[in-house]
Amino acid sequence: MNKIGLVIDNDSKILLKEILNYDFIETNIVECCKLVLLDISIVNFKDEFDFYLSHGISIIVLLGNSNIKEMRTLLKSNKCFDCILRYDVYEIEKSIEEYYSSKKKYSEFYLGDTYLKGFFNFSETLYMDYCRISRKIRFNLIDNEVFFVKRTFSDLDFLTIEFPNFYKLERGLIINTSLIKILDYKEERIIFKDKSILYISKVKIKELENICNFEQSRLIFKNA
Repeated sequence: MNKIGLVIDNDSKILLKEILNYDFIETNIVECCKLVLLDISIVNFKDEFDFYLSHGISIIVLLGNSNIKEMRTLLKSNKCFDCILRYDVYEIEKSIEEYYSSKKKYSEFYLGDTYLKGFFNFSETLYMDYCRISRKIRFNLIDNEVFFVKRTFSDLDFLTIEFPNFYKLERGLIINTSLIKILDYKEERIIFKDKSILYISKVKIKELENICNFEQSRLIFKNA
């Protein structure tokens, strides 16, 4: 069963667990769930909201009758999946069901910038980075294909949840680790399978090597 995180008051926790048949968990371990119920009344709500958003976790915000202004702001931002009154169990259940029914498994995506349109498989994406000057995401694809899309980089955070090969190496950089061919410590660069090159620091190269088990299921020859 899908796990749903709870960051809400105790009364709401008891109510939801008694009435709804979901695998609710109380944890900050983001790997455990893809959806969280977050109450607007909790301490440090904004920090908690930004935390889950940055990890690509969908958020249903629970609020009260006096939070209409905040609800409108959140819904207009498109950063949360839904906003529901905290004790309206029926609407909470309905929203959860709508969330799971809306989730689809995609293997391809459509890219459209000012001049170019294209259909690509996620496996064709080397890395995505963010240009702060143009405020656009750059999709770096195999065979030197490049697309620029005017979106916030946080819009891509879900990729690191849905696709294990995508790793967020920096705040504005996501790399497809399955297309890495060489980690070059001397020149401080990544060489991809299509011979494309990305220059990064030795510290980040080491992070990649530690996080991604490149030796798994491979015959190994290296210095003793």
